[in-house]
Amino acid sequence: MRRCESVKILLLALALSAAGAALAHAAELEGTVTLRGGKTLTGEIKVAQVGVLQGCGIGTLLPDMGFFRLKVGDKAVEVKAADLAQAEIEWGLVAENDPQSWEIKQITIIRRDGMTITGKPTWSVQATSVVVGTEPALYAFPKAGLDFAPENLLAKIEIAGAMPAVVTPPETPAAVITPPTPPETPAAPPETPAAPAETPATPPTPPETPGGTPPAPAPPTVVTAEVKPTIGQGAMEVVVTCPHCGEKMVIRVVVNVTPLGE
Repeated sequence: MRRCESVKILLLALALSAAGAALAHAAELEGTVTLRGGKTLTGEIKVAQVGVLQGCGIGTLLPDMGFFRLKVGDKAVEVKAADLAQAEIEWGLVAENDPQSWEIKQITIIRRDGMTITGKPTWSVQATSVVVGTEPALYAFPKAGLDFAPENLLAKIEIAGAMPAVVTPPETPAAVITPPTPPETPAAPPETPAAPAETPATPPTPPETPGGTPPAPAPPTVVTAEVKPTIGQGAMEVVVTCPHCGEKMVIRVVVNVTPLGE
């Protein structure tokens, strides 16, 4: 009897513990799920998956509330539900002429500590399973036939109150921008030296005169002739004929007579 009571008490404790854990999980995963067509579902996120294997979604009905495992570069990165603040799923058509060929192009996750992780799914089967609060479950399986609606594909998960104030974007190597090489500028021709300025000719310096001052020109010599009185005067005229033209000319000769001095 006592053993049965002990078993009942143990089962009750386990049930209470499980209920408490479920309530705690429900509080941690309160949020909003947005579908690709724009429909939103708000409440306890019980299932929000984009595949059928572990590592493709979160929810209180999943073991440890689930997680995402993404391929980032050449590594696999896991983000647990307790660390997730937001997840965005980008879908795209593989073939434009096949409306059923939807697949996930990339998933961007923002952690509660502000870190951003962007990667691709590590699983091959990509679909949507969503159960939020008391809303009916929604499913979208590409290539499942006429029942598939791409508007029901899961597009976004937001955990209430989990978004950090500061979000760190994923590290992307900075692009190296090489400036274009400028065209070569032809070398300038050598400058022609300017012609030297002409120097005006300097007039020759006259030779210096000994003594410093040139001598004054000598005064003209004045010859004084002694004037003697005339004591007699005579005149004589001679008529001659020019041998060339035959014209007659008169030659007059005047003679003054003066005394001869001693």
